[in-house]
Amino acid sequence: MSVGGGQGTEIKVISAIGMRDVIADIRPAFETGSGHTLHATAVETGEIRRRVRAGEPFDVIVVPRDAAEELETQGRVASGAVPLVRVNFGLAVRADAPRPDTRTPEALRRTLLAAERVLITDPATGGISGVHLMTVLDALGIVEAMKAKLVPLRGGGSHAARVVRREGDLAVQAEHEIRAVAGATFLPYPEQFQRSIVFMAGVGIAAADPAAAKGFIAFLRGPQAAAAIKARGLTPA
Repeated sequence: MSVGGGQGTEIKVISAIGMRDVIADIRPAFETGSGHTLHATAVETGEIRRRVRAGEPFDVIVVPRDAAEELETQGRVASGAVPLVRVNFGLAVRADAPRPDTRTPEALRRTLLAAERVLITDPATGGISGVHLMTVLDALGIVEAMKAKLVPLRGGGSHAARVVRREGDLAVQAEHEIRAVAGATFLPYPEQFQRSIVFMAGVGIAAADPAAAKGFIAFLRGPQAAAAIKARGLTPA
């Protein structure tokens, strides 16, 4: 594999958590084939925004489309960010528990109100699944009723795995993260509340080696990465 940039470049990647496992999966092949090394950090999108605004250096960033466009406008990411994957969201329940109905807004409303503990990514982190759930609760008119039931989590762990361990009745997370957990069942949102997010990859405006950064992004869009993306239950964009 031919990848641009100087030999032995360290490429600093800041990624949203949704792409963390894919980057870990393809890292050995990229490093072996390119001679470069990856220094990858995965955090929630809100944390990425804070770090970038604070001036943290990076070569490649992987974030949802709206964040990529915002950072381009701010002059922190070079123009030309490219799409990588499409992510859907939903809810998780234990596979050995009764499957609640989430097919309509009213059914979802009943299911949420019947739960004692709903595990979500803390919306304050900017995590997409948690932010989206709050818009759903608002549309259903149950924000106040759900406040005592929501368990906001940070750190990017598997909420579905916690549900399997009986730490909660429901979890809200990305579809591929739920389907990756043995013992968890994925429940889609009603059509009105379904949301897909496209993750984009862009080169930092102050990247130490722009050619190497572009080479890594090209690898992320290549056949080896596509196989890893599909293996993780994601859809190439």
